Order: sequence, then structure tokens, then C-alpha cells
Amino acid sequence: MAFASVSPLYNRLKEREERNLQSAVLLRTLVVDEFLAGAKDMALQIASRTRARNLLISYNQGEINKEEFIAASTPIIEDALNQSKDLVGISRLDANSNLAIQVGKRIPPFLGEIPKLNTNEAIVGRPIQLDGEQYLVVGAPIINSNGERVGTDLVLLTTFSLQRIVKDYLGLGETGETILGAVDNGEAVLFFPLRDSTQTPSDLLKNTFEKTVAGDTGLLKDENRGTEENVIAFGAITESNWGIIVKMNPNELYASVNQEIVKIAAIVVILSLLGTVGMVLLLRPLAGQAIIKTDELEREVEEKERLLTEKTTALELEQNRRILVEQVLQQMDELNASSRQVAEAGLVAGNSAKKMLNLVEGGTAAVSRTLEGMNMLKENVRAIAKQTTSLSQSTQEIGKIILLVSEVANQTNMLALNAAVEAVRAGEQGKGFAVVAAEIRKLADQSRNSTARITSVLAEIEKLIHSTVIATNEGIKTVAQSVQIAQETELVFDSFRDVVSQVVARSQEISLSTQEQATAIQQVVDAIKVINHERTTLIMRKH
Repeated sequence: MAFASVSPLYNRLKEREERNLQSAVLLRTLVVDEFLAGAKDMALQIASRTRARNLLISYNQGEINKEEFIAASTPIIEDALNQSKDLVGISRLDANSNLAIQVGKRIPPFLGEIPKLNTNEAIVGRPIQLDGEQYLVVGAPIINSNGERVGTDLVLLTTFSLQRIVKDYLGLGETGETILGAVDNGEAVLFFPLRDSTQTPSDLLKNTFEKTVAGDTGLLKDENRGTEENVIAFGAITESNWGIIVKMNPNELYASVNQEIVKIAAIVVILSLLGTVGMVLLLRPLAGQAIIKTDELEREVEEKERLLTEKTTALELEQNRRILVEQVLQQMDELNASSRQVAEAGLVAGNSAKKMLNLVEGGTAAVSRTLEGMNMLKENVRAIAKQTTSLSQSTQEIGKIILLVSEVANQTNMLALNAAVEAVRAGEQGKGFAVVAAEIRKLADQSRNSTARITSVLAEIEKLIHSTVIATNEGIKTVAQSVQIAQETELVFDSFRDVVSQVVARSQEISLSTQEQATAIQQVVDAIKVINHERTTLIMRKH
């Protein structure tokens, strides 16, 4: 009995310890992910140094020889090497993946993993053995400003930080340990020795690392000959084919759980015994009285059953009524919301109509001003027409005067000619008069020529005046048509203003009536709620 009561608690406590083990895996996974991300960033920063990259480009293109390249690049690479205590060596490869320069600890060419040509990301290889020590090689592409691959950096890092993560047994007791590794050619490859050096990788470890390569995380239990040997939690390392495992002996993992369960079971047993003894001692003197009261209890039970049946029926009816009331309230709420939406829409429509009315009134005023301007223009054009007509008449009068002047010039010319003839007849006495007649004749010729030019100019002026008269008449017609159109537009705007005014009035009426309707609906809903509450309270008091 005690075991059955604490069994669910025991299982939950075991699940808690298993979650703690999975949390340990997650924490270590995050730390390893952070370390690898930092290693990649460090390698990419070294590969992106502009001066060293430009020297490599010049070397690839044959602009400098290898000795010049090494002499110029070595100080830059050495400076990068001194940026971190974890960095111990840098090998720079040219565009053909041939070693161009080596600084620090040498990396054998067959141990470094080179990123593919179509990637700009750095890659991390598995830990390698060099001179009895383990190191990590990170390959980073060197990319020029055009995004083209011009070389590769192989960066050698110590694994002290990773080893500290693996050898951190905090919270893992005496049997727990962290395993960092991968699967190679169907075999589990462990990057660092196990805590118990006598153990060898099992098939379960290989299967577990295969799950981590697939990106899975979870919990496994290693069962051997019907007994649990280990509880294993595992996780995948992001952007790599690595996996991490934390395993622990179940006896040690569940030790605190077992201790707590034993204490709880003992307490349950003691409480059960105390409860049993107390019940026996309390019930013995009451047994006789219980027999006497049995009949009375049976009658009371029957009466209570009858009352309970009646109450149940009443409660069912009340429940059905409550459901109906709630449905009605819901519909009323929806109607209320709809009414308020209609009121809001009517208010918006009214505001829009008011704005439209303002625009129409502005348009009417603009048309009125346009009409006034057109009338003024019409009067001005008529005045111009009158002045043009007067100018035409004045020009005609000038033409008549020019004709008279021309005739006078002709008569003067004839008189001068006759005077010259008479002077010749007079002989010596008429020579002086002949000179005067010649001068008069010249003046008459000049007058005739001037009148001819004036006549030509007046003819051109008359043509221009005639064209002006025609254009002025057309302008008068056009202005008249524009005035008529403006008058018709003014009438349309007046009609439109009347319609919009009616829309504004209607919208305001709809909005007010809808608001009144929504208020009335809300009052009905409140009244129904009050009645429902009072009825429910009354029924509860009755029962």
C-alpha cells in the first residue's frame, strides 16, 4: 500500500534527475558551440586582414616572389598569432592550396581540412595529435573584395579549453563523465580519454554519436543483462559532425531519489499504522449506536434522495433557462455592438459629408469668382473691340488726308514744272525763278514719295487692325461660351450642395437614432442581467 502511494512520486523524482542530466548536456553543448564559434571568428579575422591579403594576391599574380612575400607577410601573421594564447600556429596557403608561409607551430598538410571553394565559412576539424599533444585545426577561406577565393588560412589552436569542459565533473558524482567525439568509418571516435581509462567505446556510444550527427538530442538507458548500466544524455554540436554525451551510473544518479523515497515510504507506513489503530479505538464504542441509527439514516437518506432528485430537476431547468438567457444576452450584445458600429459608421459618413459640403461650397465660391472674372474679361474684350474699331476709322481718315497730301504734291509738281517752263521763256530775267521752281519740284517729289510710303504703312496697319478685329470678335464669342459654362457649373454646384446638405442631415439623424437604439439595447441587456441575477440568487436561497 505504501509503495503504491509513493510510486508516482518516485517516477517523477527520477524524471527530475534525468532532466538535470539533460540540462548538463545542454550546458556543455552551449559551451562547446561558443568555443567553436569563437575559433571560427578568430580564423576569419586573421584571413580578412587587408594588408596580408593584398600581399597574397600579389604573390598569386607573380608580382612579388616568395621571399618578398614571406618577408612582408611574416610580421603581420606573427602579430595575429600573438592575439590569443590559444593560437600556436598559422599556415597560409595560396590560391592553389600550396603552402606559402608558415608561422608558429607547423601544421602537416594532410591534417588540415580546407573549406570548399564555394563557401565563405570557416570549418573546424577534429582534434589532432602533434608531438604528443592535441590541437584543433580551423580552416578559413581568404576572400578578396570581389568575393573570389585567393587562398586559405589553417589556424592551429590548443584544446585546453575543450579538455576543461570534458574534465568538468561538477554535478556528475563519481561515475559520471562527459564524452566529446564523432563517428568515423562506422566507429565511435573519442576526442579525449575517458575518465575510466579501462573502458572502451561501446556500440551504444557509436549509435548515440550517430544520433547526434543527425542533430538529435535525448536520453538513453544502457541495459546489460537486464540491469541498467548507465543513463546517457546526448546532444549535437551546431554546424559540425561532433556530438557530446554525459553518462552516469543510475545507482548514483538516483541515490538521492532513493533516499527520499525510503524516508517518505517510512512516514507513510507509520501514518497508516497510526491511522488504523486510531480508527479501531474510535469506532468500537460507536458500533452499537451505529446499528441503532441505521434505520433512521436509511429514512433520512431516502428523503434526501427525493429532495436531491427534485433539486436536480429544478437545477436542470434553471440551467436550460440560464443557457437561453445567455444566448439572448449574447445576441443582444451582438446587436448592441452592431448598432454602435452603425452609429459610428453614420458619424463617419456625416463627417465625410460635411467635408464634402465644405469642398462643394469652396467650389461654388471659386466658380462664382471665375464667373465674375469672365464677365470682367468680357467687358474688357468689348472695350478693346470698340477701341480697335475707332482705330480703324482713324486710319481711314488718315488715308484720306494722305490722298489729299498726294494730290497737293502732284499739283505742286505740275505748278513747279509750269513755272520752270515760264522761267525758260523769260530768259535771263527768269533764271532765279527757275531755281526756285526746281527746288519746289524737289519738295513736291519728296512729299509724293513720303505719302506713298505712308500709304503702304497704313495698308499694313489696316490689315493688322482687321485681324485684331476678327480675333477680338472670336474672343468675345469664347468668353461668352465660358461665361455660359461657368453659369451652368455654378448651377450644378448649387444642386450638389443641396444634395450633400441633405446627406449630412440624414447621416446625423441615422447616427443619433442608432445611438439611441444602442443605448436602449444596453438598458435591456442590463435589465435582463439584473433579473437573471436576482432569479438565480432566489433559487439558490430556496435550495
